[in-house]
Amino acid sequence: MSDDTPRGPEGVPRRTLGTRIRLVEGDFHIGAEDKALHLTGPAKIIFASLDGRRSVADVARLVTAEYDIDQEEAVADVLEFLNDLTDRGIVEW
Repeated sequence: MSDDTPRGPEGVPRRTLGTRIRLVEGDFHIGAEDKALHLTGPAKIIFASLDGRRSVADVARLVTAEYDIDQEEAVADVLEFLNDLTDRGIVEW
């Protein structure tokens, strides 16, 4: 994707094709370079919802519903997490 793709609340992230993903005992294990990420809790919800159709705001609403946190805080947290995954090559916009 191009670098001018919005990475804000209306941006639509998706998992990068070819990323190694395993579901182990309900948690995601993602192979990223020489390290694996173990996603649980809100990170698991966020990653599971990356279908290329949901916006960041949509994903944040899922986190808000599950953890009863403020929507604005959820959007900021989701964006921070997704930007980290983008930097690792696991998510694209």
